[in-house]
Amino acid sequence: MLQTEIKFEEGWSYIHQGVTKLIRILEGEPEPALESQQYMNLYTTTYVMCSKNPNYSQQLYDKYREVIENYTIQTVLPSLREKHDECMLRELAKRWNNHKFLVRLFSRFLLYIDSSFVSKRGLPSLREVGLNCFHDLVYREMQSMAKEAVIALIHKEREGEQIDRELMRNVIDVFIENGMGSIKKYEEDFESFMLQDTASYYTRKASRWIEEDSLNVSNFILQPQEYLQRERERVTHYLHPTTEPKLFEVRYDIIIWN
Repeated sequence: MLQTEIKFEEGWSYIHQGVTKLIRILEGEPEPALESQQYMNLYTTTYVMCSKNPNYSQQLYDKYREVIENYTIQTVLPSLREKHDECMLRELAKRWNNHKFLVRLFSRFLLYIDSSFVSKRGLPSLREVGLNCFHDLVYREMQSMAKEAVIALIHKEREGEQIDRELMRNVIDVFIENGMGSIKKYEEDFESFMLQDTASYYTRKASRWIEEDSLNVSNFILQPQEYLQRERERVTHYLHPTTEPKLFEVRYDIIIWN
């Protein structure tokens, strides 16, 4: 599709076919993978549309956002709203990974816009625009439910049940990565609640240990130490490393961990 001039409707139709193909692949529909020549043709189409007069950079920049927003609203959110608890967590982790894939490849089609139009205008990069769509439309709605579901699974693990630690790590990554380079979202939207819940959990545990093992000094000392080791393992397997010192600053009523 190498031409010296491409009208907006013609060029956008071709680019839209490319991103529609990506979305179909993400949704598991039968669709052959994009070939390298197709990538090159899509990039070349963008280049011609944005390096000549008329220049369609702003229109394509806006269309990029529109496509990602529409996909998120029409497909991603409904798939999450119909699920609950661990099933919802699995869907959230999958949708976040799919979203990053879509943003990475779609923005490559429009790479010339980033290197010319976006940088000169001081606008957010295509990557920022794409990731912020997920944050604004999905993360804001789902983070509270995700937080509750993760804490519920931590409870199960503390009580001896086996849980999917890889899933937990993937969901924790959603909190971390939606901070866009900062762990503030993780700290405010998940960690602070988890620490409060941890304090409550071990306050109840301490009361039980006093009732059951007050006459057995060795058990009373060993049980807290065993739980301490499990909390350290939790940090290693799926929590952010900065959580560990905060976790052990929590006062578990009469328990002295060290």
